[in-house]
Amino acid sequence: MKAQKVHLLIEEIPTIEQMKKSLLDLYDGWMCPICGLYDETFNHVWTCSGHYDIINNIRDKTINHLLTWILEYNDNIQDFNALMALDIWDISYDPNVFTFIDLIKGIIDVLVQMRQFIFNEIFEEIWIPRCSHLKEFERSMGLTKKKKLEFKSVRSLPSNNSSNNNIIHYDSLDSVRNYIYFGKNIIEFYTNLTS
Repeated sequence: MKAQKVHLLIEEIPTIEQMKKSLLDLYDGWMCPICGLYDETFNHVWTCSGHYDIINNIRDKTINHLLTWILEYNDNIQDFNALMALDIWDISYDPNVFTFIDLIKGIIDVLVQMRQFIFNEIFEEIWIPRCSHLKEFERSMGLTKKKKLEFKSVRSLPSNNSSNNNIIHYDSLDSVRNYIYFGKNIIEFYTNLTS
């Protein structure tokens, strides 16, 4: 759970666009597995038309829970208009204001209970079904886990730089990043690099 929350916070959940970074040859040209219309970026997962009703429902349940918690603390409050007018209830992405996507990411400091509620709802209602849908799509395309492991994304370096040292350096940095991202043993990596 902690790792998943960190991935949400840094916007590095395994979307199609994120997977293209390490497996471009496999995922090149792929779009959102839910709507099939747009690149599946971090923000698109939450703003996808295929998730619209679900995300609105999660937002509404979050608001209801928050109101319940507020009333448990102080049942004399009767006017919630200021709370309801906040941008954090907006489902769209906006780089200039905090929206519900920022609540999903965990970037806005809120009640631990509310943060956990949002995480559980998003995970159960959007992320798990999305992953199941993607697995089915990959299976229909003949893409297996074994094939993914065998595949290596090929990235070319700028043509004006043909030094072998730079190519080795680039490959090494790319490998270090992959070892970090995918939880490989860094000692094993270093041993393979220096042997």
